[in-house]
Amino acid sequence: MLHKQVSFIIDSKGNKQAAVVPIEIYNELMTLQKALSDNTPGERELYHFNGKGAEAHGYPVGKRQHPGFMVLAGSTANGEDAASLRDAVIELRQELLGKGILTLRSEGGLVFTADQLFNSPSLAASLVAGNNRSGLDAWQNSAGYTLKQSGFGKK
Repeated sequence: MLHKQVSFIIDSKGNKQAAVVPIEIYNELMTLQKALSDNTPGERELYHFNGKGAEAHGYPVGKRQHPGFMVLAGSTANGEDAASLRDAVIELRQELLGKGILTLRSEGGLVFTADQLFNSPSLAASLVAGNNRSGLDAWQNSAGYTLKQSGFGKK
């Protein structure tokens, strides 16, 4: 977003007093401001993943640089694993099925019967999609910003 030209208005002492930004940046900032104002204090901003027959919702947990991710009950997951899916994701899916946290849906796929905390957004997105995913790019908020665009992940 900030790779575009930004100009500053400077006072006689050399201090920045105001910024002049391109309209694209202004529009993005206004969209972000609206998304933030839609949440009441203490409310978690929800992120969504839709694709591969899945529709999941959740929120980041923990440190911004290395967040975990909570997938909410009622979220759905793809029931088929890609051949390239990491063994750790397949094993976790089997464990969650065994515990009843994931159950089979009559219309196909899986459903979360309880909230489930994952140690990374990527692990959550990969399990939901049934293939390897970057969670920082897969999860989006209601304004369309990914976790990465919202400031999560390594800096």
